Amino acid sequence: MPTRRALVVGAGVAGLTTALRLLRSDWEIVLVERASRFADDGFPCALRGAGWDAAGRLGVLGALTERSQPRCGTVVIDRTGVPFALSPKPSSRVPVLRHGDVVSVLREAVGDVLRRAEVLRLVEDDCGVTVEFTGGDADWFDLVVGADGTDSAVRGAVYGDQKWRGQGFSVVSGRLQGSSRDAVRMDLPRRSIRVHPLHDGQSAALFAWRGDVGLALDDVFGDVPGLPSSLLSQVDEVRLSRRKGFQSHLRRWASKQVVLVGDAAWCSRRYCEHGVSLSIAGAELLGDALDIFPHTAEALAWWEEQMRPLVRRARRQSTVLRESEVAEAFAARPV
Repeated sequence: MPTRRALVVGAGVAGLTTALRLLRSDWEIVLVERASRFADDGFPCALRGAGWDAAGRLGVLGALTERSQPRCGTVVIDRTGVPFALSPKPSSRVPVLRHGDVVSVLREAVGDVLRRAEVLRLVEDDCGVTVEFTGGDADWFDLVVGADGTDSAVRGAVYGDQKWRGQGFSVVSGRLQGSSRDAVRMDLPRRSIRVHPLHDGQSAALFAWRGDVGLALDDVFGDVPGLPSSLLSQVDEVRLSRRKGFQSHLRRWASKQVVLVGDAAWCSRRYCEHGVSLSIAGAELLGDALDIFPHTAEALAWWEEQMRPLVRRARRQSTVLRESEVAEAFAARPV
C-alpha cells in the first residue's frame, strides 16, 4: 500500500499520542503546533484505566511511571472550609503525572517531527483533505486529526459555529511553597480550587472559574469563606500559567477524513482528572481503527462509537463527591 499521510494539529498529549501510534503503523506524519511553548507543567492527575493500558501497549508507561508525583488521597472541603470527604490514593502501580511530564515523555518517543504552523483552512472531499496554512503553504493529507485543545481551530474550520455549543471558562495553574500529606479539592458552582503535593517540596495549585482569565485570584476567590487567607498569597505569581478554555458539546467528533481527539472533542468541564487518560486511550484506539478498517470514514465512525461511552463514564466519575456517600471514609481516616 502507498504510504498514508496524516496531519496532526496540536502537540499536546492527544496529538503526540496520535502521532506516536500512527508512526507505528507506517503513516507519514506532519505534526504542527501553533504555540511557541508549553508554559504550564500542569496539575497532577492519575493515569488510569484505558489510558494506563494504552500507555503500556505504546511502550511509554515505564518512562511515565519514573516521573510520577506523590500518590495521596484527596480531601474534599466545603465552602466553609470544613472537610467532608476523602477519596483514596491511587494504586501503587498508577502514575500520578503532570501534563508537562506526559508531553515530555511523548515528545521523546515521537522524535523530531514537530513544526510550528497554524491551520488556516481545510477543504475535505471523499479522498482526503487539502490544508492551507498561515503564510500561504498548502498540502494534501489522507487524514487530519484535530488535537488542538478546547479552542480547536480544526473544529471551527470543519464544523463551524453552528455545529457545536459550549461555555467558556478560565484556568490558572501555579505553584505553592510547602507540601502536605493529602491533596485538597474545593468545588463551588462557578469556581473550583485544587492543590496537590509535589516531590520537590512544593505543591501544584489549580484555579478554575467562569469569567475573565485576566482577573487576579484575590478578585475571584477572595470572598470564599472557607479559603485560608494565606493560600492565595502563597501562589508564585511568576510561574502562573493562564489559559481560556471552552466546554464543548459536539454532536459528532468525526467526518469523512477529519477527526477530533482529546479536549478538542470531549472537554466537558473546567477540570477533569481523566483528561490525560482519555487522550492517550482515544489516540491509541484511533490507530487501531485505522489499521482494521480499509476506509477512513468507516474507521472514524467506528472509533467514535467506541469512544463516546468511555467518555460518558469518565464524566460521571468526575462529578463532585457527595457528603452522604463518603463522609464515613473521611471519619475513618487515620490521624
